[in-house]
Amino acid sequence: MLIPPDPPSKINTPSSSENTTGYNSEEIDAVKYPESTCTSDNSEVDEYIKDKEDDQDALKSKGAEDPEDSPFEVVRSAVSNTDVPDMPSMTFRTHVLGIFFVCLISFVNQFYWERDNPIALNLLIVQLLCYPMGVAMAWGLPKRTWNLFGYKWTMNPGEFTIKEHVLISLMSNASAFMALTVDIFAVLRLYYNPSFPLWAALLLLLSGQMFAYALAGLSRALLVLPAPMIWPSSLINASLFRTFHERQDHNAETTPEHAVPDVTSTPHARQRWQWRWRRGSFSKITRTRFFWVCFICSFVWYFIPGYFLQMLSTVSLLCLVAPNNQLANMIGDGKQGLGVLAFSLDWSVFSNAFLQSPIATPFWAACNLFVGFVLVFWVALPVAYFKNLWGSATLPLYSMDVFTTNGTRYDISKVMRDGVFDSQAYDNYSPLRMSLEFSWVYGIGFAALMSILVHIGIYNGKEIITRLRETKAKHDDIHGKLITSYPSVKAWWYMVLLIASCATGIGVGIGAGIGVPWWGYMLSFAIAIVLVIPVGIIQAISNRQPGLSLVAELLSGVVLQGIPTGYSILKLYGHGSLAQALSYAQDMKLAHYMKIPPRHVMIYQLVGIVVSVIIQTCLFFWLIDRIPDMCRPEGYPWVCRSTNLVYSASIIWNLIGPMKVFGEGSPYSPLLWGFLFGLVLPIPVYYLQRRFPNQTWLQHVYVPVILSGIVGLPPMPSVDFPMWFLFGFVFNFIIHRYWHAWWQKYNFTLSAGLDSGLALSGILQFLALAQNGLKLDWWGNQVDRQCTLSKKPWISP
Repeated sequence: MLIPPDPPSKINTPSSSENTTGYNSEEIDAVKYPESTCTSDNSEVDEYIKDKEDDQDALKSKGAEDPEDSPFEVVRSAVSNTDVPDMPSMTFRTHVLGIFFVCLISFVNQFYWERDNPIALNLLIVQLLCYPMGVAMAWGLPKRTWNLFGYKWTMNPGEFTIKEHVLISLMSNASAFMALTVDIFAVLRLYYNPSFPLWAALLLLLSGQMFAYALAGLSRALLVLPAPMIWPSSLINASLFRTFHERQDHNAETTPEHAVPDVTSTPHARQRWQWRWRRGSFSKITRTRFFWVCFICSFVWYFIPGYFLQMLSTVSLLCLVAPNNQLANMIGDGKQGLGVLAFSLDWSVFSNAFLQSPIATPFWAACNLFVGFVLVFWVALPVAYFKNLWGSATLPLYSMDVFTTNGTRYDISKVMRDGVFDSQAYDNYSPLRMSLEFSWVYGIGFAALMSILVHIGIYNGKEIITRLRETKAKHDDIHGKLITSYPSVKAWWYMVLLIASCATGIGVGIGAGIGVPWWGYMLSFAIAIVLVIPVGIIQAISNRQPGLSLVAELLSGVVLQGIPTGYSILKLYGHGSLAQALSYAQDMKLAHYMKIPPRHVMIYQLVGIVVSVIIQTCLFFWLIDRIPDMCRPEGYPWVCRSTNLVYSASIIWNLIGPMKVFGEGSPYSPLLWGFLFGLVLPIPVYYLQRRFPNQTWLQHVYVPVILSGIVGLPPMPSVDFPMWFLFGFVFNFIIHRYWHAWWQKYNFTLSAGLDSGLALSGILQFLALAQNGLKLDWWGNQVDRQCTLSKKPWISP
């Protein structure tokens, strides 16, 4: 399992019906701009996708032999094979907008990360908002040239360029998911060392991010420069940037050039609907105006579920109908139960940080995820729980806490002496117990880790081998040749940064008294250094990333067992830095495609990292000091779901250790069969897909995605998943199918507008109302009284 769940663009979801122009739907990774968000039963579309994405055929296609273009058709269709070397990239506008968006993304993502329904602004938001702001600055700023100590510069070099747009986006994307690593030090501050200083957290986080960036830079020769390292998600972003800046006319659609044509919209009824829409005056609204309409509506509406009537965030119908029936409470509670018939009128539930915007997730991927959720959470879990499997009915149905055998919360002070695990005290106190769902997530995580490896091997194995053999021969494609016209970043720069960040991490960690020996830091560094190339190659080719978090947790639990703070260090450097390094490498590939000077990219990414670390760390420590009962149920909505999950994971993996929790004699030992289950399950699915190639629905069954449908539960509230899927079904299936022209023009603008409006509204409510004591205490805001019986165990211990 990934604890906390990896960002949406960084985890184990397949990219498309084939493998080269895909979309990574989760990746905890900023959600990328997808090419197509629904499947089709039309054979023409299937044939188009197959021809478009099959690299073996692409190598033999007509243009593959053109030395002045990429040898891969999918790259040729998305990326320009020309460059304008004198096009401005690092300008006054990029300075201002880059810093603005870094501050905005960092503040909003950290501010909302600890709330009950966190949201996350991502690269798509920046891409959509940055363009009109850049154009406005190009129109309004003075064009005067200034002379500062012999250096000539201007606020306005002319038209807002695509290189400026990309550079601003890369700078802000460096801060998109820093909140995940801040959780590590939140646990230290809240549960292990209340006096843990801010300066130590700042330096350790900065060390981890700089280590990740240096690792990405040193891997550039193998993960970025070779033409076979495609990084499919970068192609989608490249298409969107080109759509903004290479339009043929003012009203051109922002649809990637290589998107699948809408050949499914041929029935007469569908054509009539689209014809009526085109004649309507609403179709004349520009995307910018539509964005502001959505922004204002979202901003105003969030005052209802966010302040005046908070119970609208989660309405549990079964609890309202039968408030004194425990079974109805457990089944219907959208927070602590199964969430059956629960619904929400809060956009932060639909577009939550665990699943990201439902609009930005392809519909076939959403179906796979939802199938996994239904099979596990709504079918298998209640059957096993009410049959008291492993004594689970003596614990709450759905909880991220850890318990003793008598159902009380686990008191770590009873099993610790001088900050480390005491085996004798553990034997005298109690073995650790988890809620059934919490334990299942680990077993399914074991299966998901193995299934993604097997899936990549049988679906992408030949392709990966072929690409590796082609790496040297096709290193200097047209994009590699064009980028050589700019000064490169020296390898020794990255090496100095790597050594400095490692030394800083060890020195600060030991000086701050975290309790991890020096060799624990070295192990963390070694995990990231050893895995970055093989995992990066897999992700660059297949757009899939194996479960890195689980690998770090297993190693930390074995090597640093008994030292609970060891979890923080292994997560920071062994998993967090590795995942961030791959994200930075992907951004470097996008800059490579867009011909951005490498040194400009380095400067802007490093500045983005430094600014985001300072903002997010300081903000979290400030929130801890300002909000009473922070990260406790009494502090709603500041319940810190992800932080509390990290705390429980530190107890499971490092304090007590996997040998005691999952070893012989533990009720959770059968979960280890998940490794074998994950190895075997993709094989029959692969066989059936080859045996019945004309079954379209079967071709879109992805075992790793189905298994990953449950990895966010906990900490995600159960109501989030069905609401997320419902919204995706409406927009990415119904509207995509019957009103495709509207979907093309407004779909992603709608998501950006709703996210942005909600973000600003929530911040304003906190600063202007909550911080001044202006709270409404009435039944409509007593969200914990809907299902008062759902937290109780079914059987008294």
